[in-house]
Amino acid sequence: MKFRLNKLYSEPSLFTPVTFHSGINLILGEKVEDGTRQGRKVNGVGKSLCVEFIHFALLREFEKTRVARIPTGVLPDDLAVILDVSINDEPVQIRRRPSFPDEPIISYRGKIQTFTSLADGSRFLEELLFRGLPVGGTVSFRSLLSLLMRDETSEFIDIASTHSASLRIPPDPAPHLFLMGIDLEPYFSLLYCIKSLGEQTALVRRLKTELTNHQTKTLGDVAAELNQEKRDVELIDEGLAALEAEPAYALVEKELNELERKLADLRSQRKAIAYQMDQIRSLPQPEVIDETDVAIIYNRVKAGLGDLVTKSLRQAQEFKEQIVEFQRSLMKDEMDRLTPEHERLGNLIRDLSQRHGELMRQIDQKGALQELRVGLSQAVSKREHFVQREAAFQQLKLAESARDDLRLQRELAVAALRKRLNEAAEIQRVMDKTVGGIHERVMGTRQTSFHIHLEAGVQRKHPLELELRVPDDGSHSVERTKVFIYDAALMFASCTHDRHPGFLLHDNIFDVDQDTLVQCLNFLNEQVQQGNDFQYILTLNREKIEAEERAKLIQGDVNEMRRAIFTKAKPFLGQRYQETSKKRKGSREIEDDVLDGE
Repeated sequence: MKFRLNKLYSEPSLFTPVTFHSGINLILGEKVEDGTRQGRKVNGVGKSLCVEFIHFALLREFEKTRVARIPTGVLPDDLAVILDVSINDEPVQIRRRPSFPDEPIISYRGKIQTFTSLADGSRFLEELLFRGLPVGGTVSFRSLLSLLMRDETSEFIDIASTHSASLRIPPDPAPHLFLMGIDLEPYFSLLYCIKSLGEQTALVRRLKTELTNHQTKTLGDVAAELNQEKRDVELIDEGLAALEAEPAYALVEKELNELERKLADLRSQRKAIAYQMDQIRSLPQPEVIDETDVAIIYNRVKAGLGDLVTKSLRQAQEFKEQIVEFQRSLMKDEMDRLTPEHERLGNLIRDLSQRHGELMRQIDQKGALQELRVGLSQAVSKREHFVQREAAFQQLKLAESARDDLRLQRELAVAALRKRLNEAAEIQRVMDKTVGGIHERVMGTRQTSFHIHLEAGVQRKHPLELELRVPDDGSHSVERTKVFIYDAALMFASCTHDRHPGFLLHDNIFDVDQDTLVQCLNFLNEQVQQGNDFQYILTLNREKIEAEERAKLIQGDVNEMRRAIFTKAKPFLGQRYQETSKKRKGSREIEDDVLDGE
């Protein structure tokens, strides 16, 4: 399997065409010595925007590209972005127009085909790329590219995370397993079981909540109620068969009697609580005694008792205030307890009273014809209510059975995936060795480990984890270096040779120390010298390697690796502008304005 970029350009010409070759391809941002501070800056010149145009041409959703954020007037209305690529050594041309972003045009073997959706275009490219691969499951074209073309917005924080860090999309190990040649069917089967089990568990929870009235009763109570409702419906049917409505009336009267009993009990409880609340409100407020009066009484008592009185006037007053505050606290706590209960009883009484009124309107009819009509109405209502609850109860039983079956299937799927990973132990060993070798070449130590973990906990929605450990990992620059080493290992490992297309793009990954950057570039150049066929595209600020170039620490000629140069004076699109977009966050709209470039 092989994939290469050949040329990025447009019709009509909007930017300088960018031609790519095998080996190392650098898209550089450079400063210009024009005597201005602005000229010496290299951010915002269009390196990342150039990559965004590549993503656009490779059928990323329009709204997810920065092409969609270019303001009106910058792009010609008839603009077509064109990318010439090679798939398995056959030339393919992809044309995509910002004015019709969902209708890509693909030329292959002399045939030009316009697709009516991005999905159809992507499937066509998938078929070309994956043609001839052995069975074992494949991934989508775009999901594979998300791993091979890591966005700067991913921040390179984890080897498995390839999407923008702000999107919080769970890592997808499928493209990684695919490139390693590990059969994906057990993994996809497990994901399907987990998804289905989650849906079935949610259905069971919803049905239980509805049937038990938010768990105010048990399922056993529900079953007993259904039995009684079934008998009630049978009695009504029997009465209606003889054109008698009395059974329906009897059931209405029975429910009325039960409602009246409940209402009487609830009203009695509410009355008792209301009485307690009135008693608390009627309690006299603590008497406020003037401090002068207290002082007079205190001095008289003290004079009469002499040394027997040892407490000061202030202490006496504080003790009195503590007693008063304690009394108030008791009254407040009791009112806080009684008030919600009084409201709850009031709500229950209101609901039962409403139902009581409905039944009274049904039973307070005159004449035989009206009696029969009401009986029919009651029969229909009772039957519909019973049928709905009975259907929900049966659905719950089926859902619980299906849930239990899925739990068993999940266990079997976990066992099958674990077996497949055990069978792929040699692949993991080769990856571990390759990662260690590249880390030793770049960082000077083989203190690394790579492992694929299967986490089988029943609550886990994402059971597979890819773990790469290196010394001091977790820091910003080390994580970026780790991602580079892992991606390079995926491209050069012997276990990925049949699956990896030999293509890799990193957008501004090297926010690292100078020596690490130099060693990574030198490692790639060594692969070129050894005859490895690959294409590596990197966006980089030239100033990061200028000193190393002069000191001849970088193997190879940077100018020969260079495919495009952008400056403040000559940005990618030839002009500067502000990107504008409206992003929804909740119910608010936020405008985002940034300069052309990174």
